Amino acid sequence: MTDSTDAVIRNVQVILINKQTNISRETFTNDVGFYRFVAIDPGNYSMEFRTPGFETHKIDDFAVKTAQEVVINQTLAPASVAAEISVFETPGSELAKTTATVERTFTEREINELPMQVYNNVRDITRLALFAPLVARAPSFTEFSANGQRSRNNNFMLDGVDNNDLTVTNSSLRIIPEAVQQVQLQTVAYSAEFGRSSGAQFSAVTKAGTNLYHGEAWEYHRGNWMEPLGLANKRAGFKETPRYVVNQSGGDMGGPIWKDHTFFFGLLEMNRRREAASASNATAATIPTPDGYAALSAIPLGDGETPTAREAALNALKFLPDIHRLVTNYQNLQNRPINNVMVQTGTIGIPLARPANFWYSVGRIDHRLGNTDNISYRYHLDQSDQPNLQSNTQFGARFAAAQSILRQNHAISYTRIFTNRFLNEARVAYVRSRLSFLENDPQSPTVTITNFFTIGGSNAFPQGRIEQLYQLQDVATIIANRHSLKFGVDVRRNQLFARFGSNSKGTWTFANLADFLNSTPLSLLQAVNEATFNANQWNNAFFFQDDIKATRRLTLNLGVRYEYSTVPFGFFGATNPAIRAAGVRGPVRSDTNNWAPRLGFAYSPTQRSGFLGTVFGDGQTSVRGGFGMGYDVIFYNVLIQTANNYPRVVNFTQTGRDVANLFPTLAPKIATIQALNPTSTFINVPEDAQNPTTAFWSLSVQRQFGRDYILEAGYVGNRSYHEIRQRDANPGVLTREQAAAVIASGNPNSVTVLRLNPNWGPRALLETAARGEYHAGYLKFDKRMTKGLLVGLDYAWSANFSDSDEAFGVNDVASSSPQVPQDFFNYRNEWSRSAFDRPHRFALHYLYEVPWFSSSGALAALGRIFGGWQVSGFTEAQSGQPFTIRTGVDTVGTLATAFPGRPNYNPGGVFMKDPTTGDLRTFVIPVNGTGIVTAPSGPNGILANSMPGGGNLGRNTFRGPSFQNWNVSLLKKISFKENWQLQIRGDFVNFWNHRNFQNPVAVMSSPAFGQNTATLLTDSRQILLSAKLKF
Repeated sequence: MTDSTDAVIRNVQVILINKQTNISRETFTNDVGFYRFVAIDPGNYSMEFRTPGFETHKIDDFAVKTAQEVVINQTLAPASVAAEISVFETPGSELAKTTATVERTFTEREINELPMQVYNNVRDITRLALFAPLVARAPSFTEFSANGQRSRNNNFMLDGVDNNDLTVTNSSLRIIPEAVQQVQLQTVAYSAEFGRSSGAQFSAVTKAGTNLYHGEAWEYHRGNWMEPLGLANKRAGFKETPRYVVNQSGGDMGGPIWKDHTFFFGLLEMNRRREAASASNATAATIPTPDGYAALSAIPLGDGETPTAREAALNALKFLPDIHRLVTNYQNLQNRPINNVMVQTGTIGIPLARPANFWYSVGRIDHRLGNTDNISYRYHLDQSDQPNLQSNTQFGARFAAAQSILRQNHAISYTRIFTNRFLNEARVAYVRSRLSFLENDPQSPTVTITNFFTIGGSNAFPQGRIEQLYQLQDVATIIANRHSLKFGVDVRRNQLFARFGSNSKGTWTFANLADFLNSTPLSLLQAVNEATFNANQWNNAFFFQDDIKATRRLTLNLGVRYEYSTVPFGFFGATNPAIRAAGVRGPVRSDTNNWAPRLGFAYSPTQRSGFLGTVFGDGQTSVRGGFGMGYDVIFYNVLIQTANNYPRVVNFTQTGRDVANLFPTLAPKIATIQALNPTSTFINVPEDAQNPTTAFWSLSVQRQFGRDYILEAGYVGNRSYHEIRQRDANPGVLTREQAAAVIASGNPNSVTVLRLNPNWGPRALLETAARGEYHAGYLKFDKRMTKGLLVGLDYAWSANFSDSDEAFGVNDVASSSPQVPQDFFNYRNEWSRSAFDRPHRFALHYLYEVPWFSSSGALAALGRIFGGWQVSGFTEAQSGQPFTIRTGVDTVGTLATAFPGRPNYNPGGVFMKDPTTGDLRTFVIPVNGTGIVTAPSGPNGILANSMPGGGNLGRNTFRGPSFQNWNVSLLKKISFKENWQLQIRGDFVNFWNHRNFQNPVAVMSSPAFGQNTATLLTDSRQILLSAKLKF
């Protein structure tokens, strides 16, 4: 606070009043004229400045947003008599003058009135992340990547407490727009208060009651009659969109229980989907056509194959005639040689119905205990039942599994104001999540015929889990002179009960259809019992933050965060000396050096005249920058995988000639632990594993133009290391002599590839050794809501590099960039553009109130008809996803079933892009040696065991089709009575009916090589009609 001579004013009384609840806070400026309110709930506020000898200054209305400071520097004029000045808006309050954090915050109106793409059949506020700077659409889980990080590396918070799925790292319970009043996404977070993840910090604040009763009731509807026929259904032979009906019905209400003291809010929604079978739910598979199936019985026996083995293979395919009757159209018809007999194959997609039921509810109570204490409790509950969602859906519901989820999140918060310089916030939370899966066929083994189809359910089933989290947070804030000191602790107790029967039904893997018919499997993995365990873990975090108001225009942010996590079961590292002697890693040690410094600054220059005044303005520019470090969690999928080791689970692993002619015979189930078999598969984490680490930095400039416009330009960068990747410490070793023999004979089974230690089986490691690097220049533009128009725009030009992008075979990532390298001894050749690299990303959102008949007077009647219209939208465009062309068989001889081997690059070879789009939606590359990539071939296709060390083609050297999408909403508001309003709305997702394709099939041995068989990212237009009554 200053006077007209720019001298500071001490002991000014500052009163802050919440306009919805009438709850007030007050403080006084200190000896340097500085004041600060902390732990303020988001909402609309007014403020008064009072001191003897000066005018009383009032600011009538301004907004406070989540984890965001509002800077209001005031100049008070002397007054000889009592005087009062009211200001209805505060220019410059949207500039970030106290922090270097890059973020975007969404108000309640934006959350509810911007068109939101339906995600997993529900309206989910996490889609708002796509509107934020430095965020791109990405494959897998959360569907977005922030600041170049993996899509796993995001932290989800609800009212400041945890809302993360501990196993796969996406958000836990879903949250609908009507349940929250603000959402914020920090893509580069400089406050030491935020951690746990190195990607985005996604924070939502539950709606609360006020001094006025308010509520709403709504109905959202989708139906097949409104939407055009999609490409997937068109390919399947449908003439119109298959029948489906979606109804989302709900309501909420909030208000006072005791005016100015106690408030409530409650919400309930039912979401029901009913549908006929649709090809939009299909998963592509390549199978013999009816003619191809008829030819199978005429194929002669393979080398060394027994008649019994051939009969077993044919018996396993007897279900195909039933599938043929469901197929109306075969794509990518080809004739494939099998033992010199041509077999016709085609790609299919079996229509599948996926009805669903969702229930969601929220409850909140807020109470003021005197003038210094506030307490609140709230819960969120989310339940869903979805048949035919999981497991193997290549053949419709035959091998699919239902998913049932019940999630709940409870939190109590207590705020105590000790003095106007000292405040404490405490929170306790309980979060529970139960996931169960019911398989339609829980008995059949999993038989994977690579690049063709899978018989049986997924080898990851049966499974289920219950996650529980107990959380305690305490944060204290002290204002001392120019310093705002904040320090706190976040203690979490995680519990996981998991059932994971990986490979318990038996998992057969064949390189291709020919090997299946010739009974020459690559491997048989069988767990003769299941892994179940109950794990407990502590996640502790401590932080200290000092925000220093160095001058009126310069703020320094200095902080440090420390995170420590225990290691449940030592992630199941071996403790038995005999097992350790067989090349199995021991227990993992805790990572104890996770210190994360945070340094930032924000400087707002004062230039009232001259050239610099024109450039910077008077307090209308903020120059910001900083450096920080962040750590990510080792998620529980790692723990679940390592639970399958001996002696908890007895695994049998057989490969090569040991399993020839063995299909479908499995080992019997056992009740006792057998002696150690060193050839068994072990999956471990190295003893010295560390938490994934990212060092990040940024520099940006914000400039406000006029009262309503802010433009931000900046650069961000980061380096990541200790990311999780998968490696085999005991891979197969193919010699050049063996490869020459295979090429000469044309028979990949003419040699026996031995592992590095032939006496041991696979020794898979989930190691923290992957690296990444990201650089981006970005623009962010905002026009706040004035004169009926709000606009937000983000653009990023970036480069994202890595040597690994995913530790597991998550199809959205691994189908383009395998989870293991082609050569386990040469990771240098894996460094390339990341699967999350999107060089260009553009996102625009807007909200426009159409001004027709908005004035009062004689046209009031027409205004009810033609007035009250609003158009809002979200438009995005970005570069395509990089992908890697692989041979599709174990050409490298590492015995890795992910088949990561790459071909050789052939300059001048044939390479034709999609003739319609001119990009790589599809492509043509001959596999006969004349294409741009080549690999040795034999009578039955590309030869395994023929390229020691792999090909010279780089990883992620091709890029798939770009992505463009337009979502538009048309809203009509009809006001009647007093404070009652009816909203009629239509949301048009993918407004222009534009098809966005995933990457094409990039596996040379696949019959669909170069074709695009994956489920479309966006297919036909989706229309969501709604009516909402508000009061």
